Amino acid sequence: MSSESVISARNISKTYRIWSTPAQRLLSPAYARIGGALPAPLAGAFQRKSRAGYRDFHALQDINLELRKGEALGIIGLNGSGKSTLLQIIAGTLQPTTGEVEVRGRVAALLELGSGFNPEFTGRENVLLTASVLGLTRQQANERIDDIAAFADIGEFIEEPIKTYSSGMVMRLAFAVAAHVSPDVLIVDEALSVGDSRFQLKCARAIDRFIESGMTLLFVSHDSGTVKRLCHSAILLDHGRLVYAGVPNDVVNLYSTLASEGGSSPSLELKIAEIRARNAAPPVQGAREGDRLGTEDPVLLAREEKLLTDERAHVQRSGREFSYGGKLGTIHQVSICGSDGDLRTTFVSGDPVVARMAVESGESFSEPIYALTLKNSKGVEIYGTNTLFSRQLPPPIRAGERIRVDFAFDLNVMPGVYFLSFGFTAFVGEELLVLHRRYDAICFEVHAHDRTFGIANLKAVIRTGTVGP
Repeated sequence: MSSESVISARNISKTYRIWSTPAQRLLSPAYARIGGALPAPLAGAFQRKSRAGYRDFHALQDINLELRKGEALGIIGLNGSGKSTLLQIIAGTLQPTTGEVEVRGRVAALLELGSGFNPEFTGRENVLLTASVLGLTRQQANERIDDIAAFADIGEFIEEPIKTYSSGMVMRLAFAVAAHVSPDVLIVDEALSVGDSRFQLKCARAIDRFIESGMTLLFVSHDSGTVKRLCHSAILLDHGRLVYAGVPNDVVNLYSTLASEGGSSPSLELKIAEIRARNAAPPVQGAREGDRLGTEDPVLLAREEKLLTDERAHVQRSGREFSYGGKLGTIHQVSICGSDGDLRTTFVSGDPVVARMAVESGESFSEPIYALTLKNSKGVEIYGTNTLFSRQLPPPIRAGERIRVDFAFDLNVMPGVYFLSFGFTAFVGEELLVLHRRYDAICFEVHAHDRTFGIANLKAVIRTGTVGP
């Protein structure tokens, strides 16, 4: 294990012995011991008799991986591919048949729902017990219990036995503990699919902060979009074997192929060869950044880069609205309405909408910038724009002046829960001033128009025609 490694797994295998009958659990070992005490001609017969009573199931076969501090690894595979087994071995709740695992630092694992909780204990008692197991002192656990309870947001149930909880409440509490014990390694096995959209967003944002702080993440999910968003790299498992390791997009594409072709990893060999050949090729020399953006003005490019970095650097912290600034300017009312002008919280995919904010400036600014970001319940940025990026520059704003800003667009997204964030900034010289930002200020739902699927609704027009000879 190198000095920079946090997780090192070498030649990990896990084999389960499956007995043909309950009696064979006793008879087969007895035959093996008898055969070991007999001369060779007789020993072979007893050994064969012993082996006939069981078969070996190889859940994992010769897995090697190494993660450094701050890396996020996604693990993808069909059901039964060995994902959960690998996580349990790394978490230390399961011993490998062969191989070695080394993990440095405090490990928080969200594996089976509520694993580690005593159903007879209250939520508060389980929090204190789990925090103690993870290495916190009694004083540290007591100092964090209120924050854990607020994050889980299960109200008075924190004082009730775990056995009275719903599955969603158990996972809320489990993730809340993991989020507040400052783990060096976080292991998540399909846990983020539990809970409502706001809690899923809260978890996704918490994981973002963990990774930014240098925590190492092992993440198992069938949600390929979340894997691509959270993880720096990914591995594909199939029948206990590591089929491919690489960037998440390539691994997700291979997984999709594997799922659609009946779960046969040999069918991926050609595609894997194509990926490796493509990755080995030198990068294509394209246009400069300024050319792609339609401008070569270095001052404007520098401003855009500062603005983009600032807009995406501050993350939503709670699943509820989060804001900062407000001293030099204020975003007052925010709303979203349909084409009829009525305020609404539900829409149909493709509806024309207007997102509106009213801003008030405390000083005069010659170059105000108004921004909007649309995110889904997983925290994925679906669309973001502002008056600078879109070249729709507004007039100067005077001190004390109130301005209404409308963002009109078609809601070409698929069904789901979405959040709107608003921004009010300005440049003074080359310095970017954040006057006010309001993240996740509006939550609304989009319902289906038809049976299309994905993230965006591109409203394809489908035409058919005859093909000539």
